[in-house]
Amino acid sequence: MKKKISSLDFPLFAIISGLILIGLMMVYSSSYTFSILEYGDERYFFNRQLIWIIMGLIVFFIVSFIPYQWYGKIIGPLVVTMLVLLLLVLIPHVGITRNYSTRWLGAGPLLFQPSEIAKIIMVLYFAKVYANKRKYIENFSRGVLPPIILLIVVFTMILKQPDLGTGMILVVACGSILLISGARWRHLVALGSIAAVTLVVLATSASYRMERLTSFVDPFADPQGQGFQIINSFLAIGTGGLTGNGLGNSVQKLGYLPEAHTDFIMAIIVEELGIVGLAVIIALYVLLLFKGFSIFKHAPNFFGKFIAMGITVQICIQAVFNLGAVSGLMPVTGIPLPLVSYGGSSMLITLGGLGILMNISRQSNKERPDHNPSRQESNNQKPWVVSR
Repeated sequence: MKKKISSLDFPLFAIISGLILIGLMMVYSSSYTFSILEYGDERYFFNRQLIWIIMGLIVFFIVSFIPYQWYGKIIGPLVVTMLVLLLLVLIPHVGITRNYSTRWLGAGPLLFQPSEIAKIIMVLYFAKVYANKRKYIENFSRGVLPPIILLIVVFTMILKQPDLGTGMILVVACGSILLISGARWRHLVALGSIAAVTLVVLATSASYRMERLTSFVDPFADPQGQGFQIINSFLAIGTGGLTGNGLGNSVQKLGYLPEAHTDFIMAIIVEELGIVGLAVIIALYVLLLFKGFSIFKHAPNFFGKFIAMGITVQICIQAVFNLGAVSGLMPVTGIPLPLVSYGGSSMLITLGGLGILMNISRQSNKERPDHNPSRQESNNQKPWVVSR
C-alpha cells in the first residue's frame, strides 16, 4: 500500500529561509566594493550567490520528495563516486589549486568541492551501515570498525588537499552517528581518545597549521602576517556595538578584512548589524539544532534517525567552527558559515542535506517499520542513545 507523505515542514523551511536571506543580503553588503574593483559590477558576487541559492532550493525541493530510504539502496555507487572524485582532486593538473590548496574540480568559473559531497555521502553511509549492524553493534570488529576504516581513508584524502577543517567536520558528524548507535562506551572512549591524539599530532605536524595555532593564541605577535585576518575581524566586531554601524557601513570590508564575504562574513554582520545581528544568526542555528533533534527523535526508523543526527550535527558544528574562528575562540580553519557565506558547493550540498532532513520530517508520522512496541525508542539513562 502506498504511504502518504505529509506536507512541508514549515518551521524547518522558515529557519532555512531566514539564514539564506540574511546571508544573501550580507554577501551583497560585504562584497560590493571588491566586486566593483575586481569585476566592475557591484552585484557580481550577489548575482552568483543568488544563482547558487536558486539551484540549491531546486535541489532542496526535489530531494525533499525523494524517500530517504532510497539512498540506502544506492549507497555503494554513492561511495564509489565519492572516492573517485576525491582521488581526481589529488591528481596533478586535474585538481584545481586556489590559495595554496587543491580542493576543486571543474573548469573556469564552474567549480565544486568533492569534499563537500563527501560530507553528506559519509553521513548516509554511516547511517546505513550502523542501522544494519544494530544486532551486533557491541562487537567492535564486526559492528563498529568497518565504517571507521572508510572514514580514515576519506579523511586522509581530504587531509591531502589539504583541508583539515572539513576533515574534522566529517569526523564529528560521523562520530555523532556512532555515539547514538548503541556501541559500547569503552569502544567510544577508545576511538575518541585516538581521534583527539591524532588531531593534536596533525595540528602540530605542518608548519602552516602551527602558524594558525600561534596566531590563534596571540594574533598580535604577527599583526601583518598570520594575525592580520583575525585582528581585522576583532576590529570589525569591536566597532559593531549593540546595533552596529548600519547596513552597508562596514569599514573593514574595504580591503582590510580578507575573505569578508566568505569565511569572515560574520565579522561584517556584527560590524554592520551589531550584537543584535549576531544574536539573530545564533538563534536561527540553535532553532535548526533543536529542529534537527526533533526530527531525529520522531524519524520512522533507525536509518532516518542516524541521517537526521548526522546532517544536523554537521551543519551546526560547521557554524560553531566558523563563529569560533571569526571571534578568535578557535583557530582559523577556512570553514564557511553554512547558508550565509558566499560559496556554490557549500550552498548546494547544505541545501541538499537539508532536503533529506525535510523528507525524514515529512515521513515522521508514517508507521515505523523497525519499531518494536515492546521496547522504547529512547533510553531513560542515556536519552541521546537509540536503544537496542
